[in-house]
Amino acid sequence: MEPTSIWLTETQVHLKEQPSQEQSHPSDKAEHTLEVKTDAIKRQTGSLIKSPLLQAEGEKQGTPNPQLRELFHFSTVPNKNKTLADQPTLELKRITKDLEAEDSSIEHLQTQRMPAVAQMPPQPPTPLTPSLSSVMSEAKVEVLETLKLPGMKPQADQPSNPHMQAIADQHVQHKSGLTRGMAFLLIALLCMILLQALPQGSQQIFGSQGWAYVLGGPDAANTSLLRNIGNQINTKTKITPQQYIDTIIQNMTLDQKLGQMMLVQFVGANFSLDLNTMISQYNVGSVLLLTGNHNIVSKGQLTSLTQQIQRNSALPMMVSLDQEGGLVDRLADLDGPRPSAAQIAAKRDPTQAILAGEQDAQDLSQYGINLQLAPVVDVGTPYSLLQQQGRTFGENPNTVTQMAGAYLQGLQKSGKVLGTLKHFPGLGSSTTDPHQALPFLNHTQAQLNQIDWAPYQKLIQKGLVHAIMVTHEVVTAIDNTTPASLSSKIVTGVLRDQMGFQGVIMTDSLTMEGISAYYSTKQAAVLAVEAGSDIIMGADTPSTVATMLQGIKEAIGAGEINEQRIDQSVFRILMLKYQMGLLTLPKN
Repeated sequence: MEPTSIWLTETQVHLKEQPSQEQSHPSDKAEHTLEVKTDAIKRQTGSLIKSPLLQAEGEKQGTPNPQLRELFHFSTVPNKNKTLADQPTLELKRITKDLEAEDSSIEHLQTQRMPAVAQMPPQPPTPLTPSLSSVMSEAKVEVLETLKLPGMKPQADQPSNPHMQAIADQHVQHKSGLTRGMAFLLIALLCMILLQALPQGSQQIFGSQGWAYVLGGPDAANTSLLRNIGNQINTKTKITPQQYIDTIIQNMTLDQKLGQMMLVQFVGANFSLDLNTMISQYNVGSVLLLTGNHNIVSKGQLTSLTQQIQRNSALPMMVSLDQEGGLVDRLADLDGPRPSAAQIAAKRDPTQAILAGEQDAQDLSQYGINLQLAPVVDVGTPYSLLQQQGRTFGENPNTVTQMAGAYLQGLQKSGKVLGTLKHFPGLGSSTTDPHQALPFLNHTQAQLNQIDWAPYQKLIQKGLVHAIMVTHEVVTAIDNTTPASLSSKIVTGVLRDQMGFQGVIMTDSLTMEGISAYYSTKQAAVLAVEAGSDIIMGADTPSTVATMLQGIKEAIGAGEINEQRIDQSVFRILMLKYQMGLLTLPKN
């Protein structure tokens, strides 16, 4: 049934009579009170309760007082066959017929009607108490205001129906209860935040990371991914690492997959809002620590930082550092100086290279760093920048292969830290720094195989290589139009097909001038993925990450990259994390 509006009108008129001068009889001195009550209540059936004001003329007596007609002139005569919603006013002229013989004055008559906001059941008229308590010398009309419906604010100076007033009070109390409830909820939330923040210490609360960690710290991570996968796997049946990783990938969204392909930088010594956004919102899978970005200040700070990074990530993070020693010694202020590649090679003892690798692994792992962006396997020349800086193992491909292999054995012995060969296809003969410009490698195909690529090929065959970094350099003999990091002829054609490398391939930073001078961030990211790279390095802000991801997603939508290609990269990345102990097989 369609809800019906209810109009409640309740008027009390108290007429107090005084005899006229012509009719002054002792018996007439007694006061007479005429009380008229009108109530019209609309029922669900549409009928009305007939009020004394609506009685037929034959039931009234006396002649009307013409002075009162203007006070009660309404345009519509009520019809009992219509509802009050259809006839919003009442003809009250006939009230004067009850007062025709009386010499009275009416000071005020007020009726008030109010629509109810919902359908109400029929209610009996509220009984009115007669007002006969006093005798007045002059007739007057007293007015009683009609009650307001629940939901309207009652006025303090007006008498109220007890039943309706109780409903109104209950409504006001309900509203007040909601407000108090919200206040208690906010207080409880604040207390929870403080309880979480206090154990972290003042540095974690008021440091440069601010409330990003307190509010969006370890509890913000979507740790349900691996938990759900663990529940899906029957632990009574033996499962291989490949099967486990395949299951993870099947449960990942495209955004999560693409995030794993991002290796990002950030500024500051603490867990910043930008870093939190890149990890939590964009699902990045790897970070790069740099002294130039003020990421390394003290032992305690660095350890705390890497712990926060891991706790805030849905999947374990690769935390990387290029700890080469010598000129590129990121931990010198924390652990003292470490020898460069040239200093290790000068001893002509592979055992010293193994010991150096073990020492670096110990240094890195104690801070939670699990990916070493070394060793450098470029075969140097006297005029190359790397050779002059002492960053290579020498000018002989065999020496470089021997010393780099020994270093990798020591570095990766514990399984906590894995190494990365760099800078493919080779900067050993370059006088140009890709940070500043785009180098060209003009060796022939034979020279490339015998010199520049010999250490890569031999170390891959020995099974020591887990990751390779491709730098920005044009190899004219292979692809004279595109930098190696963006060239499928180099990344896929040489590393994957020719050398058979199935590990992780990452780019050097795409923010270097050797790339940024020719390509936009979005273009470079797309081309790197199309070339065959698994990890894209260089983003240092959430907006840069978003730009790279958007470009890759657009390429997928356009059919330039298929999602199977993305799955292949994610598989290699997760396998690398498994090999360094970040991912473990589910147990009973």
